[in-house]
Amino acid sequence: MGTAGAGQGAVSPAPATDQVTVLAQFVAKPGREDDVCETLLRVVEPSRGDAGNVSYDLHRLKNNRAAIYLLANWVDRSSFDQHMAGATVRTLISERTMPNLVAPPVVCLARPLSTPDTRPGRPRPSANTNGQVTLVPFFTIKPDEVDAVRDAHLAMLGPTRSEPGCLDYDLYQSREDPRVMFFYENWSDQSTLDRHMNTPNFYRYVRGEVDTRLVVPWTALTMTMVSQPQ
Repeated sequence: MGTAGAGQGAVSPAPATDQVTVLAQFVAKPGREDDVCETLLRVVEPSRGDAGNVSYDLHRLKNNRAAIYLLANWVDRSSFDQHMAGATVRTLISERTMPNLVAPPVVCLARPLSTPDTRPGRPRPSANTNGQVTLVPFFTIKPDEVDAVRDAHLAMLGPTRSEPGCLDYDLYQSREDPRVMFFYENWSDQSTLDRHMNTPNFYRYVRGEVDTRLVVPWTALTMTMVSQPQ
């Protein structure tokens, strides 16, 4: 389960056809929230060192600290499968985390549709930063409108990444259901996110071209990053 870093498995973050994105939800039992989070944090650095890992970041919901989310990227499915079969996952997740969860983790496998922003010197997110916001909005698209929604979302990338306070803005598509897409966004604070949602580009593309092509209105997870990105 991986941020491009100094570990032996660190690779170029450019998306490829075979790249696998993992979005996993862990919900801790009452009273075990911090234990689960601390155990999952211990998985971060070993996972970043696994062969084929591209990124590995951990978050908690702002309105429910029992809910912990992992977003990780792997160069291909075999790298992800090897990671899942490794001793770190078996010991820290299967043996120490699972008994403290209300249910098994919910895992979504996806593919990146955008190339990460690699501009040198751009602002980057950091762990447990006061006010910083991680947003993951989900879009369930009408069957005949997937390409149109993808194109509208991709048209948002450049303008959004240029906005003050935008730290990450990347688009993904579910491998299990291509009608489902989601963004992974990091913003310096809520006010910059609020301004983004009132820009002409947001109204042109999201309100004007995306909203009418959805099965249901889009929903979003609002989180705090708890692992330090590399």
